[in-house]
Amino acid sequence: MEIPAQFHDLLSSKAIAMVGTIGRRGEPQVTPLWFLWDGERVRFSLVEGRQKLRNLQRNPAISLVVVDPAQPTYYVELRGRIDDLMPDPELALEQAVARKYTGNWTDVEPPGTTRYATSVVVERITSQLGH
Repeated sequence: MEIPAQFHDLLSSKAIAMVGTIGRRGEPQVTPLWFLWDGERVRFSLVEGRQKLRNLQRNPAISLVVVDPAQPTYYVELRGRIDDLMPDPELALEQAVARKYTGNWTDVEPPGTTRYATSVVVERITSQLGH
């Protein structure tokens, strides 16, 4: 599903996404996450050993909400799944995401930590355009 153009600026901004996944016992797990909008998909990096990655490996269902901090009634929710969870040994996506938010990149994980790159396949969009 294509994301409407009216949300491209929000997805290109430095707003943080709240990402919901489904835990082992069916419980929701929501965490803030930096992401990258590439013009077609929302992409993000995941760290080996973290709950969000374990949840998505078990169940690819995801909900991602991005809210404009300057106008909280302007938001977009993307529901769907991930389908391309791939190791990112060069940390290319992680570095691109960090540069979006901070202008540079420093690896804060222990050396040798495995990272994965993925993106959201959107199946449903809910939104509010604000006032």
